Amino acid sequence: MFSPERDMKEIIIEVLRKDAASISGISRELEARGVKLHRLELTGYLKALAGMGILHEKDIKPAKVFSISLTGQKSFHELLGDACVAAVPSTDERATLAAFCLQRIFKRAIFDMEVRRCGLEGAVAGRKATTEERSEAKSVLVRQGYKVPNSDIPTVVERELDIEFNRVMLNILVDRFSLNAFVKETTQARL
Repeated sequence: MFSPERDMKEIIIEVLRKDAASISGISRELEARGVKLHRLELTGYLKALAGMGILHEKDIKPAKVFSISLTGQKSFHELLGDACVAAVPSTDERATLAAFCLQRIFKRAIFDMEVRRCGLEGAVAGRKATTEERSEAKSVLVRQGYKVPNSDIPTVVERELDIEFNRVMLNILVDRFSLNAFVKETTQARL
């Protein structure tokens, strides 16, 4: 049976993990899982996922076939984790940088579970959030459907990591949108 707690995107990706499929094939598989969508709704949803780069759409007459896009498989958290690994050498520094980046973007204290979603281990260097900061951060995540354990105390990174933040965000943009060909390679002009 379909559970509204599961994201439709996750269900469709799960269906397409086996093999690429036409709209009719995806529709049949979804119905077998208890998800009933009108064909036009499903078509619009699949086209939107293709437009976001999550799915790849291919015309194989008379049908359109959808598959999982290789570039759209990583989440923002995974991209952030990869960029932090490239930016700093130690595991604690990576975790701290990831927490700082998330803190700058989301404008709140960051839980350890969010840093773990980046695929990073290590301890975040910073102060533990106040009760009010924790409550605000937890309410945001709960509204988005996440379960935050009571044992997870968020951290506020107070170090100045603005330069590293900019470098990480630029690397994410270049990687996500395949802009490497446009980046000037540095050359040594003088000895």
